[in-house]
Amino acid sequence: MKKNSRPNIIIFMMDTQGARNMGCYGYYRPTTPNIDLLAREGAVFLNHFVTGPWTLPTHASLFSGRYESGHGAGAQHEVLEPGIPMMGEIFGRAGYHTAAFCNNIWAYDPEPGGTSWGFKDYIRYNDLEAVEPFVPSDNPDERDKGALKAVGLMLQWIDRHRARRAEQPFLIFVNSVEPHDVYRPPEPFRSRFLPPGVQYDPDVHAPHGLQARVTVGEFTPPLDFWFIQRALYDASTATLDDRIGLFTRELRQRGILDDTIFIVTGDHGDTIGEHPGHCYHNQNGVWDTIMKTPLVVRYPRLIKPGARCKNLTQIVDVLPTLMDICGVEDPAARQSIQGENFVTALKKPVRDFALLEAQRSIHPIRRAWSETANPEEIDVRFMNVWYKAARTQRHKYVWVSNGQDMLFDIVKDPDERWNVIDRHPEIARKLQQAMERKLMSMEQRYYMDAMRPEHRAYSRRNPYQVRRMAAWGFYQPGVVPPWDPRELERWLKEGGAKKK
Repeated sequence: MKKNSRPNIIIFMMDTQGARNMGCYGYYRPTTPNIDLLAREGAVFLNHFVTGPWTLPTHASLFSGRYESGHGAGAQHEVLEPGIPMMGEIFGRAGYHTAAFCNNIWAYDPEPGGTSWGFKDYIRYNDLEAVEPFVPSDNPDERDKGALKAVGLMLQWIDRHRARRAEQPFLIFVNSVEPHDVYRPPEPFRSRFLPPGVQYDPDVHAPHGLQARVTVGEFTPPLDFWFIQRALYDASTATLDDRIGLFTRELRQRGILDDTIFIVTGDHGDTIGEHPGHCYHNQNGVWDTIMKTPLVVRYPRLIKPGARCKNLTQIVDVLPTLMDICGVEDPAARQSIQGENFVTALKKPVRDFALLEAQRSIHPIRRAWSETANPEEIDVRFMNVWYKAARTQRHKYVWVSNGQDMLFDIVKDPDERWNVIDRHPEIARKLQQAMERKLMSMEQRYYMDAMRPEHRAYSRRNPYQVRRMAAWGFYQPGVVPPWDPRELERWLKEGGAKKK
């Protein structure tokens, strides 16, 4: 393939965007008209799944083409260890100009103790000045979480790249967090989706800190609260869809879009009142609300308009597919990758089941004991388990380390409310055996427990609560010294209790 014939690539990651509230996936509310247009012009993958239940492991899978246990990063080990070929490096060596636009350090952070690396340009777009006309409103009530600014900065980057190296293809990855909790969408989107009569108050309808508190039962919101949360989530999705529409219209005007593989996807969804003991995208579970995400791909040179793929695909398939389409030959990367080609899935199945995994939930245990009012009263043992699941188009078998396995009939019970493993033990056993063969066939990486360095993490990290975790064996990083009360004094003196 000639160098100047290779397509550009744009991967638009909608952080915390599941598939269920999008028009091209059958949703009844008009949340995604712009993405729906891309879907009509390309392909929708109807049974697409991530590999893990939150940002870190799924982005690691996107960039490495490996499953969660294939790369080893997750809620138990909050760092992606080196030694794996990564997307930015692979395409950089192949002659692409690569750029990552991302504010979420759980998605992309190339510093030591980070979560990913390899892109030539790393743009934390919220730290930069906006580019006209994509300037956030002076009215805080009309301001998004950064996506509008990202659109302007990406277009500026593309224009500068084309002016200097028009013949060189580019690869852009962008992560936007508009659908991420806390759901505080701007106007005019909020008013379009809130139920009639709701007088919006962000402190009442979108309070901070619910993920940990609701998961452990410190607070249980009523159903009316969840109805409003879903409306705010819809408005958040619509906000980002609007920004994607602005971006793609500009690409069309520049004559770039048809020469670009344009991918819209999500790193995970959210649980919004469906399951007790699991709130938003708390990491202790592999529910479809979390694991089933959108994959919409537009590339008219290869993909026919209006394609709707029912075969199973996963986020590990993105890297090998892009390499195949772009003619990128990298033997070390090919040997490392564990995914399949999602274009092949348009014609025939590429896997018997989607492999879903969730490490032992050190991350949410720490948050629960650090963010609740009375952590000594909170029993976190129900989160001290790990999960591996096999998801077919009909069934989902969930292996749980405490022996409380589950089987769901997805066709009859799409929200996974009724465990039928006692009725159909033979189905569960068959899927367990198939999953074991899959796991045994691939390289896996299991590391000692590790939390990200304090300065590279968002959530509170009370040193006393971290030491409590080690005392009970929830956190096992190696040799742990006796507790020194001065550590807590230092943390409080430095304002640790105010960190978020």
